[in-house]
Amino acid sequence: MEDTRFYSIAIRERLERRLNSDVYHSQTLAGVVRLIETEGDGFDLAILDLCQADAANGEALDFVMSRGIPAIVFSGISSDKKREELLARDVVDYVPKCSSGSIDVLMRAVERFLSYASASVLVYDGRGAGSPLLQSLDGGPHPFIVAMRESEAMRILDHSEGVQLALIDADVGIAECAAFMDRVQQRYQQDRLRIIGFSTQARDGDVAEFFRAGGDDFVHLPVTGSELLGRIDHMLALQAHIHSLRRMASRDYLTDLYNRRYFYDRGPKLVESGLRQGQGLAMALMDIDHFKRLNDTYGHEVGDVVLKAVAKRLVQLVASTPHLAARLGGEEFGVLLVGLEMEQALACCERLREEIGEVRIVVGDEEISVTVSMGLAAITDEESFDNYLNAADQYLYLAKNSGRNRVFSDYQVARMAVA
Repeated sequence: MEDTRFYSIAIRERLERRLNSDVYHSQTLAGVVRLIETEGDGFDLAILDLCQADAANGEALDFVMSRGIPAIVFSGISSDKKREELLARDVVDYVPKCSSGSIDVLMRAVERFLSYASASVLVYDGRGAGSPLLQSLDGGPHPFIVAMRESEAMRILDHSEGVQLALIDADVGIAECAAFMDRVQQRYQQDRLRIIGFSTQARDGDVAEFFRAGGDDFVHLPVTGSELLGRIDHMLALQAHIHSLRRMASRDYLTDLYNRRYFYDRGPKLVESGLRQGQGLAMALMDIDHFKRLNDTYGHEVGDVVLKAVAKRLVQLVASTPHLAARLGGEEFGVLLVGLEMEQALACCERLREEIGEVRIVVGDEEISVTVSMGLAAITDEESFDNYLNAADQYLYLAKNSGRNRVFSDYQVARMAVA
């Protein structure tokens, strides 16, 4: 039981830290049943042992799968026969608890599945649905989105974050493929997309030129559907691994928000894309009020709790939105608001300020409240990214000098000038 409890605690902490997701835990089948009846069937994934205190023969797995929830089995039972039996039942994966590295293997399986579950594949071929590549495919778990023109392919990439792999027709010529790949690299962040070329012709030098232009794999058609799907899965696994490494490098160690480096890397691309599409854009800088005094009074451990609590509110703000939030350093946070006009952006910041004001941190028998000041500036023209931050910083300065616990913006200044 202690061994099971150790694994459960370690897995839950790792998942919450790495995926920034809600993770629920139960050690009994009865608890699993109650949880699903309470929360519904909308879980992305279940991680299950084959034996629980009240269900020693895989009943929990049977129940979860009967509700249509994907499952990874993490069990002390280690045998090739059991693995084959479980995979034949369409279990996502089977990871035995056979070593100290088992949890790492499990984490990779979870991240791989979640990446696959959300992955779409772009097929860029002027022949559309008549593409010989599509005709070679024998089903598969990933949706394929077809584009016949480059403008259509770029528009799909602009609006579909789930597209992680592109299959492009090389029969039109390697030079055209190279031009497309160059535009993808210029417009999007590094490693946005894995690219496989395909051709019905066997021309000397094509494969080498394709790789030199930045391609990742090349397929000569015809090819069996199983081989093609194997290559697609290999590329998506590579992409999932790269995303995992990039995620670790881009996150703040304490709050798990994006860090300053990522904010400065990703932010300009979001601004460029938003201006190109005519979206409303705004930059907000947020600072925790009297944070140094809080640290000096209660200690850095309490300060860290406050930072995490504020970060949690920011995560809730940007969840399921195109906004970008980051911890820029110390008690300062940045938020790039995408798709909001200035009045909407101000209302969004005011709501965030009020929600943070409701946070209470318990220290001994005392409750600490938290307030923040924010500066907000509209982004209307293409400038250096620092200019947007400097403009928001000026309004943050005004918010602090006006009494703190408020949002100050150029929208308010403009309204006061009119009045």
